[in-house]
Amino acid sequence: MSKSRILLGIIAIAFISYFLITKDFDKNSDTLYINGNIITLNEKLKNAEAIFIENGKIKDIGTTKELEKYKKENIVVDLKGATVLPGFIDSHSHVALSAFFNNMIDLSGFKHKTNAEVWSYLKEQIKTKQEGEWVICKGIDPILVEDLKTPNISFLDEISPNNPILLVSQSMHTYWVNSNTFKKVNITKETPNPSKASYYEKDENGNLTGLIAEQEAFLPILNQLKKDVLTSKFLINSTVSTLNKYAKNGNTTVVSAGITINDNKPLLLYRHLSSEKTGFLNQTLATFGLLPKRTQNPRHFLYIRHDRSFLLPKTKAEDDFYNIIGVKHWYDGSPYTGSMYLESPYLTTEFNKNKLHIPEGSSGKALIEDDSLVNFIKKYDKKGWQIAIHSQGDLSSKNVINAFKKANSEVNITEKRHRIEHCLLLSKNSLSEMKALNMTPSFHTNHLFYYGKALSEEIIGKERAEKLLPIHTADSLNLKYSMHADQPMFESKPFHLIQTAVKRQTKENDTLGYNERISLLNGLKSMTINAAWQINMEDKIGSLAKGKYADFIIIDKNPFEISIDSLHQINILKTFINGNQVK
Repeated sequence: MSKSRILLGIIAIAFISYFLITKDFDKNSDTLYINGNIITLNEKLKNAEAIFIENGKIKDIGTTKELEKYKKENIVVDLKGATVLPGFIDSHSHVALSAFFNNMIDLSGFKHKTNAEVWSYLKEQIKTKQEGEWVICKGIDPILVEDLKTPNISFLDEISPNNPILLVSQSMHTYWVNSNTFKKVNITKETPNPSKASYYEKDENGNLTGLIAEQEAFLPILNQLKKDVLTSKFLINSTVSTLNKYAKNGNTTVVSAGITINDNKPLLLYRHLSSEKTGFLNQTLATFGLLPKRTQNPRHFLYIRHDRSFLLPKTKAEDDFYNIIGVKHWYDGSPYTGSMYLESPYLTTEFNKNKLHIPEGSSGKALIEDDSLVNFIKKYDKKGWQIAIHSQGDLSSKNVINAFKKANSEVNITEKRHRIEHCLLLSKNSLSEMKALNMTPSFHTNHLFYYGKALSEEIIGKERAEKLLPIHTADSLNLKYSMHADQPMFESKPFHLIQTAVKRQTKENDTLGYNERISLLNGLKSMTINAAWQINMEDKIGSLAKGKYADFIIIDKNPFEISIDSLHQINILKTFINGNQVK
Protein backbone atom coordinates (compact mmCIF):
# COMPACT_ATOMS: atom_id res chain seq x y z
CA MET A 1 0.00 0.00 0.00
CA SER A 2 1.42 3.39 -0.97
CA LYS A 3 2.23 6.03 1.59
CA SER A 4 -0.35 8.33 0.00
CA ARG A 5 -3.12 5.77 0.55
CA ILE A 6 -2.06 5.28 4.16
CA LEU A 7 -2.08 9.03 4.66
CA LEU A 8 -5.51 9.33 3.06
CA GLY A 9 -6.76 6.51 5.32
CA ILE A 10 -5.43 8.28 8.41
CA ILE A 11 -7.04 11.54 7.29
CA ALA A 12 -10.34 9.77 6.64
CA ILE A 13 -10.30 8.09 10.05
CA ALA A 14 -9.41 11.38 11.72
CA PHE A 15 -12.22 13.16 9.86
CA ILE A 16 -14.79 10.52 10.75
CA SER A 17 -13.63 10.49 14.38
CA TYR A 18 -13.86 14.29 14.57
CA PHE A 19 -17.35 14.19 13.05
CA LEU A 20 -18.55 11.54 15.48
CA ILE A 21 -17.07 13.33 18.48
CA THR A 22 -18.39 16.78 17.58
CA LYS A 23 -21.87 15.57 16.56
CA ASP A 24 -24.34 17.03 19.00
CA PHE A 25 -27.79 15.71 19.88
CA ASP A 26 -30.37 15.76 17.08
CA LYS A 27 -32.14 19.09 16.83
CA ASN A 28 -35.74 19.46 15.71
CA SER A 29 -36.18 20.41 12.07
CA ASP A 30 -37.97 23.65 11.21
CA THR A 31 -41.58 23.00 12.21
CA LEU A 32 -44.99 24.59 11.69
CA TYR A 33 -47.50 24.01 14.51
CA ILE A 34 -51.12 24.62 13.51
CA ASN A 35 -54.65 24.50 14.97
CA GLY A 36 -53.55 25.24 18.51
CA ASN A 37 -54.75 27.45 21.34
CA ILE A 38 -51.57 29.48 21.77
CA ILE A 39 -51.56 31.81 24.79
CA THR A 40 -48.62 34.06 23.91
CA LEU A 41 -48.50 36.36 26.99
CA ASN A 42 -47.41 38.93 24.42
CA GLU A 43 -49.33 42.22 24.64
CA LYS A 44 -49.35 42.81 20.87
CA LEU A 45 -50.78 39.39 19.98
CA LYS A 46 -52.38 37.73 22.99
CA ASN A 47 -53.62 34.57 21.27
CA ALA A 48 -52.67 32.65 18.16
CA GLU A 49 -53.43 29.39 16.38
CA ALA A 50 -50.15 28.65 14.64
CA ILE A 51 -46.47 29.15 15.19
CA PHE A 52 -43.53 28.52 12.85
CA ILE A 53 -40.19 27.58 14.39
CA GLU A 54 -37.00 28.04 12.37
CA ASN A 55 -33.50 27.35 13.77
CA GLY A 56 -34.83 27.31 17.31
CA LYS A 57 -36.57 30.68 17.10
CA ILE A 58 -40.08 31.88 16.36
CA LYS A 59 -40.09 32.91 12.72
CA ASP A 60 -43.80 33.68 12.59
CA ILE A 61 -46.94 33.42 14.70
CA GLY A 62 -50.60 34.02 13.92
CA THR A 63 -53.61 32.17 12.54
CA THR A 64 -53.35 28.80 10.84
CA LYS A 65 -54.43 30.41 7.57
CA GLU A 66 -51.79 33.14 7.83
CA LEU A 67 -49.01 30.60 8.32
CA GLU A 68 -50.09 28.16 5.58
CA LYS A 69 -47.25 29.51 3.42
CA TYR A 70 -44.74 27.55 5.53
CA LYS A 71 -46.38 24.17 4.93
CA LYS A 72 -44.66 23.11 1.73
CA GLU A 73 -41.06 22.59 2.81
CA ASN A 74 -41.38 22.07 6.56
CA ILE A 75 -42.65 19.56 9.09
CA VAL A 76 -46.25 20.31 10.08
CA VAL A 77 -47.66 19.35 13.49
CA ASP A 78 -51.42 19.58 14.07
CA LEU A 79 -51.97 20.58 17.70
CA LYS A 80 -55.65 19.62 17.43
CA GLY A 81 -56.71 22.42 19.74
CA ALA A 82 -54.12 21.77 22.46
CA THR A 83 -53.08 24.70 24.62
CA VAL A 84 -49.58 26.15 24.29
CA LEU A 85 -47.89 28.48 26.78
CA PRO A 86 -44.44 30.06 27.01
CA GLY A 87 -42.08 27.89 29.03
CA PHE A 88 -41.92 28.73 32.71
CA ILE A 89 -38.88 30.37 34.27
CA ASP A 90 -37.91 29.12 37.72
CA SER A 91 -36.54 32.41 39.01
CA HIS A 92 -35.08 31.10 42.28
CA SER A 93 -33.97 27.52 42.60
CA HIS A 94 -30.97 25.43 43.59
CA VAL A 95 -29.83 22.96 40.96
CA ALA A 96 -26.76 21.85 42.92
CA LEU A 97 -28.74 21.23 46.13
CA SER A 98 -31.51 19.50 44.18
CA ALA A 99 -28.94 17.13 42.71
CA PHE A 100 -27.40 16.67 46.17
CA PHE A 101 -30.81 15.79 47.66
CA ASN A 102 -31.78 13.56 44.75
CA ASN A 103 -31.20 10.21 46.48
CA MET A 104 -31.51 11.20 50.13
CA ILE A 105 -33.69 9.34 52.63
CA ASP A 106 -36.98 11.24 52.61
CA LEU A 107 -38.30 12.05 56.09
CA SER A 108 -40.58 14.86 54.94
CA GLY A 109 -44.20 15.52 55.73
CA PHE A 110 -45.02 14.72 52.11
CA LYS A 111 -44.19 11.07 52.83
CA HIS A 112 -44.79 10.67 56.59
CA LYS A 113 -47.65 12.01 58.67
CA THR A 114 -46.58 11.24 62.24
CA ASN A 115 -43.53 11.34 64.49
CA ALA A 116 -43.62 7.55 64.80
CA GLU A 117 -43.64 7.10 61.02
CA VAL A 118 -40.63 9.37 60.54
CA TRP A 119 -38.34 7.68 63.05
CA SER A 120 -39.51 4.15 62.30
CA TYR A 121 -38.73 4.70 58.63
CA LEU A 122 -35.30 6.14 59.43
CA LYS A 123 -34.41 3.19 61.67
CA GLU A 124 -35.30 0.76 58.88
CA GLN A 125 -33.17 2.72 56.41
CA ILE A 126 -30.17 2.72 58.76
CA LYS A 127 -30.30 -1.09 58.83
CA THR A 128 -29.61 -1.11 55.07
CA LYS A 129 -26.33 0.80 55.51
CA GLN A 130 -22.90 -0.71 56.01
CA GLU A 131 -20.93 0.26 59.11
CA GLY A 132 -19.32 3.66 58.62
CA GLU A 133 -21.52 4.56 55.63
CA TRP A 134 -23.16 7.97 55.66
CA VAL A 135 -26.88 8.17 56.48
CA ILE A 136 -28.18 11.33 54.80
CA CYS A 137 -31.80 12.45 55.20
CA LYS A 138 -33.94 15.36 54.04
CA GLY A 139 -37.24 16.96 54.95
CA ILE A 140 -37.28 17.21 58.76
CA ASP A 141 -40.29 19.43 59.37
CA PRO A 142 -42.15 19.97 62.67
CA ILE A 143 -44.85 21.89 60.83
CA LEU A 144 -45.94 19.39 58.20
CA VAL A 145 -45.44 16.55 60.73
CA GLU A 146 -47.31 18.18 63.58
CA ASP A 147 -46.31 15.81 66.39
CA LEU A 148 -42.67 15.56 65.32
CA LYS A 149 -40.14 15.57 68.12
CA THR A 150 -36.98 17.11 66.74
CA PRO A 151 -33.93 14.94 67.47
CA ASN A 152 -30.98 15.52 69.76
CA ILE A 153 -27.52 14.03 69.68
CA SER A 154 -28.31 11.30 72.22
CA PHE A 155 -31.23 10.03 70.17
CA LEU A 156 -29.19 10.06 66.94
CA ASP A 157 -26.27 8.29 68.65
CA GLU A 158 -28.66 5.63 69.85
CA ILE A 159 -30.29 4.89 66.49
CA SER A 160 -27.09 5.28 64.47
CA PRO A 161 -24.18 4.14 66.69
CA ASN A 162 -21.98 2.94 63.81
CA ASN A 163 -22.71 5.52 61.10
CA PRO A 164 -22.32 9.26 60.65
CA ILE A 165 -25.79 10.71 60.18
CA LEU A 166 -27.05 14.00 58.76
CA LEU A 167 -30.63 15.25 58.86
CA VAL A 168 -31.51 18.34 56.81
CA SER A 169 -34.60 20.39 57.64
CA GLN A 170 -37.24 21.10 55.02
CA SER A 171 -36.28 24.78 55.18
CA MET A 172 -32.59 23.88 54.60
CA HIS A 173 -31.55 26.28 57.35
CA THR A 174 -31.18 23.73 60.16
CA TYR A 175 -29.29 20.44 60.38
CA TRP A 176 -28.93 17.65 62.94
CA VAL A 177 -25.99 15.25 63.30
CA ASN A 178 -24.70 12.61 65.70
CA SER A 179 -21.36 12.24 67.49
CA ASN A 180 -19.91 10.20 64.63
CA THR A 181 -20.50 13.09 62.25
CA PHE A 182 -18.95 15.68 64.56
CA LYS A 183 -15.95 13.40 65.06
CA LYS A 184 -15.56 12.89 61.32
CA VAL A 185 -15.22 16.64 60.71
CA ASN A 186 -13.29 17.41 63.94
CA ILE A 187 -15.99 19.57 65.50
CA THR A 188 -16.02 19.59 69.31
CA LYS A 189 -17.69 21.71 71.96
CA GLU A 190 -14.61 23.94 71.85
CA THR A 191 -15.04 24.64 68.12
CA PRO A 192 -15.90 28.33 67.69
CA ASN A 193 -19.14 29.26 65.97
CA PRO A 194 -18.70 30.88 62.53
CA SER A 195 -21.03 33.72 63.59
CA LYS A 196 -23.78 34.61 66.05
CA ALA A 197 -26.38 33.56 63.50
CA SER A 198 -24.66 30.35 62.35
CA TYR A 199 -23.61 28.06 65.17
CA TYR A 200 -23.34 24.64 66.82
CA GLU A 201 -26.01 24.56 69.51
CA LYS A 202 -24.90 23.65 73.05
CA ASP A 203 -26.91 22.70 76.13
CA GLU A 204 -26.70 24.29 79.58
CA ASN A 205 -23.55 22.27 80.29
CA GLY A 206 -21.82 23.46 77.14
CA ASN A 207 -22.17 20.14 75.29
CA LEU A 208 -23.16 19.85 71.65
CA THR A 209 -26.85 19.08 71.11
CA GLY A 210 -26.45 17.95 67.51
CA LEU A 211 -28.27 20.96 66.06
CA ILE A 212 -26.47 23.13 63.51
CA ALA A 213 -27.92 26.49 62.48
CA GLU A 214 -27.44 28.05 59.04
CA GLN A 215 -25.01 27.37 56.24
CA GLU A 216 -21.66 28.65 57.49
CA ALA A 217 -21.59 26.16 60.36
CA PHE A 218 -22.72 23.40 58.02
CA LEU A 219 -19.91 23.90 55.49
CA PRO A 220 -17.35 21.58 57.18
CA ILE A 221 -19.84 18.72 56.91
CA LEU A 222 -20.70 19.59 53.31
CA ASN A 223 -17.01 19.60 52.42
CA GLN A 224 -16.61 16.16 54.01
CA LEU A 225 -19.59 14.84 52.07
CA LYS A 226 -17.96 16.01 48.86
CA LYS A 227 -15.02 13.75 49.66
CA ASP A 228 -17.01 10.74 50.85
CA VAL A 229 -20.31 10.70 48.97
CA LEU A 230 -20.64 13.31 46.29
CA THR A 231 -18.44 11.66 43.70
CA SER A 232 -18.20 13.03 40.17
CA LYS A 233 -20.32 10.17 38.84
CA PHE A 234 -23.01 10.74 41.48
CA LEU A 235 -23.18 14.49 40.83
CA ILE A 236 -23.21 14.08 37.06
CA ASN A 237 -26.05 11.56 37.09
CA SER A 238 -28.02 13.53 39.69
CA THR A 239 -27.61 16.80 37.81
CA VAL A 240 -28.81 15.28 34.54
CA SER A 241 -31.83 13.79 36.31
CA THR A 242 -32.55 17.04 38.14
CA LEU A 243 -32.49 19.23 35.02
CA ASN A 244 -34.78 16.79 33.25
CA LYS A 245 -37.30 16.97 36.11
CA TYR A 246 -37.33 20.77 35.91
CA ALA A 247 -38.18 20.52 32.22
CA LYS A 248 -40.86 17.87 32.78
CA ASN A 249 -42.52 20.34 35.18
CA GLY A 250 -42.63 22.93 32.40
CA ASN A 251 -39.53 24.93 33.35
CA THR A 252 -37.54 25.89 30.27
CA THR A 253 -35.20 28.18 32.25
CA VAL A 254 -33.78 27.65 35.74
CA VAL A 255 -32.02 30.25 37.89
CA SER A 256 -29.65 28.93 40.57
CA ALA A 257 -29.77 31.51 43.35
CA GLY A 258 -26.54 31.24 45.32
CA ILE A 259 -24.57 28.16 44.37
CA THR A 260 -22.39 26.54 47.06
CA ILE A 261 -19.34 25.02 45.38
CA ASN A 262 -15.61 25.24 46.00
CA ASP A 263 -14.28 25.08 42.44
CA ASN A 264 -15.50 25.53 38.88
CA LYS A 265 -15.94 21.84 38.00
CA PRO A 266 -19.73 21.93 38.49
CA LEU A 267 -19.85 25.08 36.36
CA LEU A 268 -18.12 23.24 33.53
CA LEU A 269 -20.75 20.50 33.84
CA TYR A 270 -23.63 23.01 33.84
CA ARG A 271 -22.23 24.77 30.80
CA HIS A 272 -21.83 21.45 28.97
CA LEU A 273 -25.41 20.43 29.74
CA SER A 274 -27.24 23.72 29.06
CA SER A 275 -25.22 25.71 26.52
CA GLU A 276 -26.41 25.89 22.93
CA LYS A 277 -23.17 24.27 21.81
CA THR A 278 -20.40 22.56 23.75
CA GLY A 279 -16.69 22.48 23.04
CA PHE A 280 -14.62 19.79 21.32
CA LEU A 281 -12.93 18.83 24.61
CA ASN A 282 -16.28 18.34 26.35
CA GLN A 283 -17.59 16.28 23.44
CA THR A 284 -14.45 14.15 23.62
CA LEU A 285 -14.95 13.62 27.36
CA ALA A 286 -18.60 12.73 26.70
CA THR A 287 -17.55 10.24 24.01
CA PHE A 288 -15.42 8.41 26.57
CA GLY A 289 -18.08 8.60 29.29
CA LEU A 290 -16.38 11.26 31.44
CA LEU A 291 -19.20 13.71 30.79
CA PRO A 292 -22.83 12.90 30.01
CA LYS A 293 -24.11 12.78 26.47
CA ARG A 294 -25.89 16.01 25.69
CA THR A 295 -29.65 16.30 25.31
CA GLN A 296 -31.86 19.38 25.38
CA ASN A 297 -31.79 20.81 28.91
CA PRO A 298 -33.26 24.00 30.42
CA ARG A 299 -31.35 27.24 30.12
CA HIS A 300 -29.39 27.73 33.31
CA PHE A 301 -28.37 31.07 34.86
CA LEU A 302 -26.52 31.42 38.14
CA TYR A 303 -25.95 33.81 41.03
CA ILE A 304 -22.68 33.00 42.80
CA ARG A 305 -22.57 33.08 46.61
CA HIS A 306 -20.94 36.15 48.14
CA ASP A 307 -18.24 33.97 49.72
CA ARG A 308 -17.46 32.24 46.41
CA SER A 309 -16.69 35.38 44.44
CA PHE A 310 -13.51 33.77 43.08
CA LEU A 311 -15.82 31.83 40.76
CA LEU A 312 -17.06 35.03 39.11
CA PRO A 313 -15.58 35.65 35.67
CA LYS A 314 -13.82 38.98 35.16
CA THR A 315 -16.60 40.13 32.85
CA LYS A 316 -20.11 38.90 32.25
CA ALA A 317 -20.40 36.78 29.13
CA GLU A 318 -23.14 37.12 26.53
CA ASP A 319 -24.82 33.72 26.46
CA ASP A 320 -28.54 33.07 26.11
CA PHE A 321 -28.37 29.47 27.32
CA TYR A 322 -25.95 29.33 30.24
CA ASN A 323 -24.44 32.21 32.15
CA ILE A 324 -23.28 33.55 35.50
CA ILE A 325 -25.39 36.68 35.91
CA GLY A 326 -24.86 37.90 39.46
CA VAL A 327 -23.94 37.42 43.08
CA LYS A 328 -26.10 36.60 46.11
CA HIS A 329 -25.92 37.45 49.81
CA TRP A 330 -28.06 36.57 52.83
CA TYR A 331 -29.37 39.30 55.15
CA ASP A 332 -31.55 37.09 57.37
CA GLY A 333 -32.58 33.44 57.59
CA SER A 334 -35.79 31.42 57.92
CA PRO A 335 -39.00 31.90 59.95
CA TYR A 336 -38.76 28.22 60.91
CA THR A 337 -35.45 28.64 62.72
CA GLY A 338 -36.19 32.03 64.27
CA SER A 339 -33.59 33.66 62.06
CA MET A 340 -36.05 35.72 60.00
CA TYR A 341 -35.45 39.33 61.12
CA LEU A 342 -38.63 40.99 62.40
CA GLU A 343 -39.63 44.41 63.71
CA SER A 344 -41.61 42.75 66.53
CA PRO A 345 -40.72 39.47 68.27
CA TYR A 346 -41.96 36.03 67.35
CA LEU A 347 -44.98 34.82 69.30
CA THR A 348 -44.38 33.29 72.71
CA THR A 349 -45.76 29.80 72.11
CA GLU A 350 -44.83 26.27 73.09
CA PHE A 351 -44.43 25.52 69.41
CA ASN A 352 -41.82 28.24 68.92
CA LYS A 353 -40.03 27.32 72.13
CA ASN A 354 -40.01 23.52 71.89
CA LYS A 355 -40.36 22.78 68.17
CA LEU A 356 -38.48 25.65 66.50
CA HIS A 357 -36.20 26.46 69.47
CA ILE A 358 -36.85 30.21 69.19
CA PRO A 359 -35.95 32.05 72.44
CA GLU A 360 -38.74 34.06 74.04
CA GLY A 361 -38.65 37.69 72.93
CA SER A 362 -36.47 36.98 69.90
CA SER A 363 -36.95 38.95 66.71
CA GLY A 364 -34.22 37.21 64.75
CA LYS A 365 -31.10 38.99 63.60
CA ALA A 366 -29.16 40.21 60.60
CA LEU A 367 -26.49 37.97 59.10
CA ILE A 368 -24.43 40.92 57.86
CA GLU A 369 -23.73 44.42 59.21
CA ASP A 370 -25.55 47.17 57.36
CA ASP A 371 -22.36 49.06 56.41
CA SER A 372 -20.87 45.83 55.07
CA LEU A 373 -23.98 45.27 52.96
CA VAL A 374 -23.77 48.80 51.52
CA ASN A 375 -20.13 48.21 50.58
CA PHE A 376 -21.04 44.82 49.09
CA ILE A 377 -23.74 46.41 46.92
CA LYS A 378 -21.45 49.20 45.70
CA LYS A 379 -18.59 46.78 44.97
CA TYR A 380 -20.54 44.37 42.80
CA ASP A 381 -22.79 46.96 41.18
CA LYS A 382 -19.67 48.80 39.98
CA LYS A 383 -18.38 45.56 38.53
CA GLY A 384 -21.59 45.18 36.54
CA TRP A 385 -23.14 42.29 38.46
CA GLN A 386 -26.78 41.93 39.39
CA ILE A 387 -27.26 41.47 43.14
CA ALA A 388 -29.78 39.17 44.85
CA ILE A 389 -30.32 39.45 48.61
CA HIS A 390 -32.08 36.78 50.69
CA SER A 391 -34.54 38.58 52.95
CA GLN A 392 -37.66 37.23 54.65
CA GLY A 393 -38.65 39.53 57.51
CA ASP A 394 -40.12 43.03 57.50
CA LEU A 395 -37.18 44.63 59.32
CA SER A 396 -34.76 42.64 57.21
CA SER A 397 -36.24 43.90 53.95
CA LYS A 398 -36.50 47.45 55.26
CA ASN A 399 -32.80 47.41 56.12
CA VAL A 400 -31.84 45.80 52.81
CA ILE A 401 -33.72 48.48 50.86
CA ASN A 402 -32.08 51.19 52.99
CA ALA A 403 -28.70 49.70 52.13
CA PHE A 404 -29.52 49.92 48.42
CA LYS A 405 -30.71 53.52 48.92
CA LYS A 406 -27.42 54.42 50.60
CA ALA A 407 -25.45 52.74 47.85
CA ASN A 408 -27.54 54.59 45.25
CA SER A 409 -26.48 57.93 46.74
CA GLU A 410 -22.92 57.12 45.59
CA VAL A 411 -23.44 54.92 42.51
CA ASN A 412 -26.44 54.53 40.23
CA ILE A 413 -27.78 51.10 41.17
CA THR A 414 -31.04 51.43 39.23
CA GLU A 415 -29.83 49.84 35.98
CA LYS A 416 -29.11 46.29 37.19
CA ARG A 417 -32.61 45.25 38.38
CA HIS A 418 -31.26 44.12 41.76
CA ARG A 419 -33.41 41.58 43.58
CA ILE A 420 -34.79 40.65 46.99
CA GLU A 421 -35.44 36.93 47.43
CA HIS A 422 -38.37 35.23 49.23
CA CYS A 423 -40.00 38.46 50.54
CA LEU A 424 -42.29 36.92 53.14
CA LEU A 425 -43.07 40.27 54.77
CA LEU A 426 -42.81 43.49 52.78
CA SER A 427 -44.71 46.72 53.53
CA LYS A 428 -46.30 48.81 50.81
CA ASN A 429 -43.76 51.52 51.59
CA SER A 430 -40.91 49.05 51.10
CA LEU A 431 -42.36 47.92 47.78
CA SER A 432 -42.71 51.56 46.68
CA GLU A 433 -39.06 52.18 47.52
CA MET A 434 -38.09 49.07 45.54
CA LYS A 435 -40.04 50.47 42.58
CA ALA A 436 -38.14 53.77 42.81
CA LEU A 437 -34.83 51.89 42.81
CA ASN A 438 -35.90 49.63 39.90
CA MET A 439 -35.53 46.62 42.20
CA THR A 440 -37.57 43.45 41.90
CA PRO A 441 -38.93 40.89 44.40
CA SER A 442 -39.21 37.14 43.97
CA PHE A 443 -41.91 35.71 46.24
CA HIS A 444 -41.58 32.30 47.92
CA THR A 445 -45.29 31.50 47.52
CA ASN A 446 -45.19 28.10 49.24
CA HIS A 447 -44.74 29.83 52.58
CA LEU A 448 -48.46 30.53 52.41
CA PHE A 449 -49.66 27.15 51.19
CA TYR A 450 -47.63 24.82 53.42
CA TYR A 451 -46.92 26.98 56.45
CA GLY A 452 -49.64 29.64 56.47
CA LYS A 453 -51.56 28.07 59.35
CA ALA A 454 -48.46 27.64 61.52
CA LEU A 455 -47.26 31.15 60.75
CA SER A 456 -50.67 32.58 61.67
CA GLU A 457 -51.38 30.53 64.80
CA GLU A 458 -47.97 29.70 66.21
CA ILE A 459 -45.03 31.63 64.73
CA ILE A 460 -45.78 35.30 63.95
CA GLY A 461 -49.53 35.71 64.59
CA LYS A 462 -52.61 36.34 62.47
CA GLU A 463 -52.14 40.10 62.01
CA ARG A 464 -48.76 39.69 60.37
CA ALA A 465 -49.74 36.48 58.60
CA GLU A 466 -52.53 38.36 56.79
CA LYS A 467 -49.80 40.52 55.27
CA LEU A 468 -47.69 37.63 53.97
CA LEU A 469 -46.41 37.80 50.42
CA PRO A 470 -47.96 41.15 49.32
CA ILE A 471 -48.13 40.17 45.66
CA HIS A 472 -51.27 42.16 44.78
CA THR A 473 -49.68 45.25 46.30
CA ALA A 474 -46.67 44.71 44.04
CA ASP A 475 -49.13 44.46 41.12
CA SER A 476 -50.85 47.70 42.10
CA LEU A 477 -47.47 49.48 42.01
CA ASN A 478 -46.67 48.00 38.57
CA LEU A 479 -43.66 46.39 40.16
CA LYS A 480 -42.15 43.51 38.20
CA TYR A 481 -41.97 40.35 40.34
CA SER A 482 -41.68 36.59 40.09
CA MET A 483 -42.69 33.58 42.21
CA HIS A 484 -40.70 30.48 43.09
CA ALA A 485 -40.76 27.21 45.06
CA ASP A 486 -37.14 27.36 46.28
CA GLN A 487 -36.46 23.81 45.08
CA PRO A 488 -35.34 21.52 46.66
CA MET A 489 -37.31 22.96 49.60
CA PHE A 490 -40.38 22.30 47.44
CA GLU A 491 -40.60 20.84 43.97
CA SER A 492 -40.75 23.46 41.23
CA LYS A 493 -44.35 23.15 40.01
CA PRO A 494 -45.43 26.46 38.47
CA PHE A 495 -49.18 25.87 38.25
CA HIS A 496 -49.28 25.02 41.97
CA LEU A 497 -47.60 28.33 42.83
CA ILE A 498 -49.96 30.27 40.59
CA GLN A 499 -53.00 28.57 42.15
CA THR A 500 -51.81 29.57 45.62
CA ALA A 501 -51.21 33.18 44.58
CA VAL A 502 -54.67 33.42 43.00
CA LYS A 503 -56.57 31.60 45.77
CA ARG A 504 -54.45 32.60 48.82
CA GLN A 505 -55.42 29.34 50.50
CA THR A 506 -53.33 27.18 52.81
CA LYS A 507 -53.19 23.40 52.53
CA GLU A 508 -55.90 23.35 55.21
CA ASN A 509 -58.10 25.45 52.84
CA ASP A 510 -57.94 28.52 55.08
CA THR A 511 -57.78 31.88 53.29
CA LEU A 512 -54.87 34.10 54.27
CA GLY A 513 -54.35 37.60 52.94
CA TYR A 514 -57.48 37.68 50.77
CA ASN A 515 -56.75 41.21 49.54
CA GLU A 516 -53.37 40.11 48.19
CA ARG A 517 -54.91 37.77 45.60
CA ILE A 518 -53.73 38.21 42.02
CA SER A 519 -55.30 37.35 38.67
CA LEU A 520 -54.52 34.15 36.81
CA LEU A 521 -53.05 36.19 33.96
CA ASN A 522 -50.66 38.03 36.26
CA GLY A 523 -49.73 34.77 37.94
CA LEU A 524 -48.74 33.32 34.56
CA LYS A 525 -46.80 36.47 33.67
CA SER A 526 -44.92 36.37 36.97
CA MET A 527 -43.36 33.06 36.00
CA THR A 528 -42.76 33.83 32.34
CA ILE A 529 -42.28 37.33 30.92
CA ASN A 530 -41.72 39.04 34.30
CA ALA A 531 -39.24 36.38 35.40
CA ALA A 532 -37.47 36.89 32.07
CA TRP A 533 -37.30 40.64 32.79
CA GLN A 534 -35.68 39.94 36.15
CA ILE A 535 -32.73 38.29 34.43
CA ASN A 536 -32.59 40.79 31.54
CA MET A 537 -33.90 38.25 29.02
CA GLU A 538 -37.38 39.63 28.27
CA ASP A 539 -36.46 40.32 24.63
CA LYS A 540 -35.49 36.67 24.10
CA ILE A 541 -37.70 34.44 26.28
CA GLY A 542 -40.81 34.66 28.49
CA SER A 543 -43.48 35.13 25.83
CA LEU A 544 -44.20 33.79 22.35
CA ALA A 545 -43.38 36.41 19.74
CA LYS A 546 -41.49 36.76 16.47
CA GLY A 547 -37.75 36.65 16.97
CA LYS A 548 -37.83 35.07 20.43
CA TYR A 549 -36.53 31.62 21.25
CA ALA A 550 -39.02 28.79 20.84
CA ASP A 551 -39.33 27.89 24.52
CA PHE A 552 -42.86 26.61 25.08
CA ILE A 553 -44.96 23.91 26.67
CA ILE A 554 -48.01 21.97 25.47
CA ILE A 555 -50.51 21.29 28.27
CA ASP A 556 -53.66 19.20 28.58
CA LYS A 557 -56.02 21.95 29.76
CA ASN A 558 -56.53 25.63 29.10
CA PRO A 559 -55.93 27.32 32.51
CA PHE A 560 -58.52 30.00 31.64
CA GLU A 561 -61.23 27.40 31.07
CA ILE A 562 -60.97 25.39 34.30
CA SER A 563 -61.55 26.21 37.94
CA ILE A 564 -58.66 27.79 39.84
CA ASP A 565 -58.81 24.83 42.22
CA SER A 566 -57.78 22.56 39.34
CA LEU A 567 -54.72 24.51 38.16
CA HIS A 568 -52.28 22.23 39.95
CA GLN A 569 -53.75 19.27 38.07
CA ILE A 570 -52.73 20.58 34.65
CA ASN A 571 -50.34 18.13 32.99
CA ILE A 572 -47.31 19.18 30.98
CA LEU A 573 -47.55 17.05 27.84
CA LYS A 574 -44.42 18.30 26.08
CA THR A 575 -41.66 20.80 26.80
CA PHE A 576 -39.69 22.54 24.06
CA ILE A 577 -36.50 24.57 24.52
CA ASN A 578 -34.91 26.34 21.56
CA GLY A 579 -37.42 24.47 19.42
CA ASN A 580 -36.22 21.06 20.66
CA GLN A 581 -38.44 18.70 22.60
CA VAL A 582 -37.11 17.55 25.95
CA LYS A 583 -37.19 13.76 25.94
